[in-house]
Amino acid sequence: MSLVLLFDLGDTLVVPRPADGPLQRLAVLPFVPEILTRQKGTMVGGAPLRLGVISNTGTEAGDKLRSLLKDAGLLGLFETGLLFFSSVEGVDKGDKKFFELAATRAQVTPAQCVYVSESEAERKVAASAGLLVSFHPLHVFDVIGLVP
Repeated sequence: MSLVLLFDLGDTLVVPRPADGPLQRLAVLPFVPEILTRQKGTMVGGAPLRLGVISNTGTEAGDKLRSLLKDAGLLGLFETGLLFFSSVEGVDKGDKKFFELAATRAQVTPAQCVYVSESEAERKVAASAGLLVSFHPLHVFDVIGLVP
């Protein structure tokens, strides 16, 4: 069984810089590279965890966001087809359809997805779409029943 981890970007994995105005870079939180690398290499039910992003991205273009993730050293940790940006998809995390879309494109059920975000409001929307939720990237191991 395939499990998909979908991470929020801002304040979960990175801090956008500048915080207001046109996005110029992503400052990666210190624990993130190690945790994502460990998760990417974790097998569950004979299949590796699949990592992706689901993020509200204002009006930023998808190419720019991928470039910023690459510059931050994170792009290679995510599956290319699992990068969901609100500015590209035309829907945001306030709508459960965004989470349903991500599960559909990942070719899994919502129950095979874990949404990871510091935002309780966003986690509630994801849960209403049938996704499992986690408040922190390290907490994911508890959610999926593995000891880190």
